[in-house]
Amino acid sequence: MTGLLLLLLAQVAAAPNPQTNDVIVVGRRAEKELAACLARQCPPAQEVEASLQASVEQFADGRYPDARRTLQRAIDRNKRYAATLPGPVSSLYATLATVAEHEGDAQLWRTASRNNLLTLREQLGETNVATMREELQFADDMVSQGSWRLGDDTYAKIQRRAVAGGRNDIAAAAAFRRAWLALALTRTHDAERFADEAVTLAGPGDATMAQLREIVRTRIAIRKGDDGAVDALAARIRQANDGRPTLLYAPPVEDINPPPQLVDNGMQRDRGIRFADVGYWIRPDGTVVDAELLRTNGLGQWSPVILKHVRARRYVPLRLTEGQPGLYRIDRFTVRGTQSTPTGTRLSQRMGPLSVHIIDLTETEAMSDAHRQRIAQGIPPTVPTGVN
Repeated sequence: MTGLLLLLLAQVAAAPNPQTNDVIVVGRRAEKELAACLARQCPPAQEVEASLQASVEQFADGRYPDARRTLQRAIDRNKRYAATLPGPVSSLYATLATVAEHEGDAQLWRTASRNNLLTLREQLGETNVATMREELQFADDMVSQGSWRLGDDTYAKIQRRAVAGGRNDIAAAAAFRRAWLALALTRTHDAERFADEAVTLAGPGDATMAQLREIVRTRIAIRKGDDGAVDALAARIRQANDGRPTLLYAPPVEDINPPPQLVDNGMQRDRGIRFADVGYWIRPDGTVVDAELLRTNGLGQWSPVILKHVRARRYVPLRLTEGQPGLYRIDRFTVRGTQSTPTGTRLSQRMGPLSVHIIDLTETEAMSDAHRQRIAQGIPPTVPTGVN
């Protein structure tokens, strides 16, 4: 559910079509730069930035434990500078929360997310814009972990605080999240009410929030059996190429767990972390084409399920310049269990149902060198010709 919410709000960059002989290249440049920074005892601000870059490089390379250790060590070295570097230190915690989510460590995910928020609260105050935005992220994380009541209460609290502080944009973002959560919990009336609140708070000039309300209404119509609702909405609205494609519809990823009768003693244990990077084009009409696996690690049997999900997505039609084929995007899909300690042992291991976690990699080192060169040189992309 929250995966779709995050996809709705995600920022995506336009990029040319990679050639078929491109490979995903993730070097270790950032790690070397971090080592050099530490060796010369660089200032805290530089070291935090180098640590963040190295952890992103490691995450994109699928080395989640390395990314976690890089961030944890950077936090240990730099958390005492939070008073002078509140934003950079909070970014360390925020990035650690993302890594922990994909690694399956729910406790670290929650702790890092909370420490991110507490850092900004203590240094900037709870009414600061940056604090309220990170509190929205904290609530998103809680909802992702199944703490729906806590998430909804936090959204409501942020909405009230933002209104009191004259930040109706943040209040509208909180109200929309309440609408999406209510929709996921099948509270249709509340979903419509909160979506209306979001539009009112955003004001008549905010076309994006009005579109988001239409998406909520469309999903309600789909639940009521209106199969043409997505096409009807797509025909009414079109968005500018501002780097933020808006998702209209995406089916849930099919259940990837084995049948209960195949799980020993009713307890599923899976020590691995599997991931796949999927590249795809969003065409001007909002449909997805040329979805392909750019890289996969242990997801062979689940790859068709993930590709089927991506190909079925529908975005708001794009308002592009003539000849522009669409927007190119890369998503990382991680499949993992949740770390827990089973009865009779003190060793933590991944166990329980497998779940899918998605993050946008478009702006990370997961893009190939050739891909980046074409962007820098402004080489016109070829029109994607693949089929759904």
